[in-house]
Amino acid sequence: MIRNWLFIDALVTAGCFAQTFYPTGAHVNLYFPHLADGGPAFQRWQTSLEFINPSATLTAHVRLSLYGDDGIPLNLNFGSGPLSTHDFTVPPNGRTTLRSTMDSSLLVTGQAMARSDIPLQGTVLFRSISNDTPSVELSAPATLPSSRYLSLATRDLGVALANISGAIKNFQVAAVDGAGNTVSTIAINIPGFGHKSFNLVQMMPSLPEDFSGSVVITPQVPSDPVLAWTLNVERGLISTLPSGPLEWPVSHTDRIQLVFNRLLAAGPSVPGSNLSLDTKPNLVTSPDLEVRAFADSNQTVQINLALSELISDSPSELAYVVAHELAHIAQYRSGRNTVLLANDIANKEPDADLIAMILMLNAGFDPYGAAGAIGKLSMANGTSGVVSPYFDFPSDTTTFTGAAHLNSLLGSLTQACGYVPSGYCASYKSTIHPQFPGAATL
Repeated sequence: MIRNWLFIDALVTAGCFAQTFYPTGAHVNLYFPHLADGGPAFQRWQTSLEFINPSATLTAHVRLSLYGDDGIPLNLNFGSGPLSTHDFTVPPNGRTTLRSTMDSSLLVTGQAMARSDIPLQGTVLFRSISNDTPSVELSAPATLPSSRYLSLATRDLGVALANISGAIKNFQVAAVDGAGNTVSTIAINIPGFGHKSFNLVQMMPSLPEDFSGSVVITPQVPSDPVLAWTLNVERGLISTLPSGPLEWPVSHTDRIQLVFNRLLAAGPSVPGSNLSLDTKPNLVTSPDLEVRAFADSNQTVQINLALSELISDSPSELAYVVAHELAHIAQYRSGRNTVLLANDIANKEPDADLIAMILMLNAGFDPYGAAGAIGKLSMANGTSGVVSPYFDFPSDTTTFTGAAHLNSLLGSLTQACGYVPSGYCASYKSTIHPQFPGAATL
């Protein structure tokens, strides 16, 4: 495995792979559930936000938004004056650091959210300074919202809980002992974009001195997201803990945005498509209770959350659907029914599949995810009213023809290899699918 990833790195350096394979945790939406700045001289806190760009070719453009405990935009000075919104760039393979100047004599806390046009790795560092002498530094990676947060706990556990919605949200925090018994629960209300930080014993004073177990944080409304971070505090020592969001189900809005931006970053790899981050179409994530995705002539791509929920365990499956809709945007922009194939209306969908395969290859997604997406859509289509009858792909008829579409995907993938650098598909196959039979495409 180490050899394979070293090989990938060498391919990226050599230019065979047009895009970077992003490291775990890299995202276009980066959430930091806690900020701490300033305070009295005997204990001042300094927050540093670190961003690394894993792309070897693209500059990241980032907007960082800060909010206080009350949800009101929070002005912090990172060297350019007190601002609640900070815009900056991170160069290819580069790093950008924002370090607070600790202007306030009172401790200021809150949360931060960063939006980038390409995936970044983000880390927050907290430094405690006592009488001008640094004493402790802690770190935590940027995280994503989840439907539940789980962390090991003692009675002094530090908890930060943030609300990423503009409306007030209610959460339940439960302390569970080592035997799995719920010892205490509390309800916490947090204003829109607000934040609350506390030690567990402050909110649950009846916890025994020797409490050792876990905390579980859930929303009062199951569909609301939880954004949290915990800090181990025991016998005067503090240390960071593993991140506690659920691995699955995912935050669908965040995953759609990630896939959408990664594919657009690969847009210039498709000749004549006019797809790129600079010519970004409008993305709509819709809560409509219908499995559907579409693109329209008004330069809008709509992905229903219901569709993402159907294929949420695989970013590559979602990437195929989004890439297919981006291909239709390219067709609208070209003024033709096709971009890469003959200008024949019968080729509209195969042309969109070909563009989708090129985008997926260059964005670091697995093109075989297309078959998974079509298979799941075919399965869901067996229940009336689940898949929209107006789902604009995979055919030019009103009937969902998943089997026919599956049969055409291999041809689209084979064609796509003609639009990437020489040797790319062979290298991709030997690295990503080394155990595949020799005759298999990719």
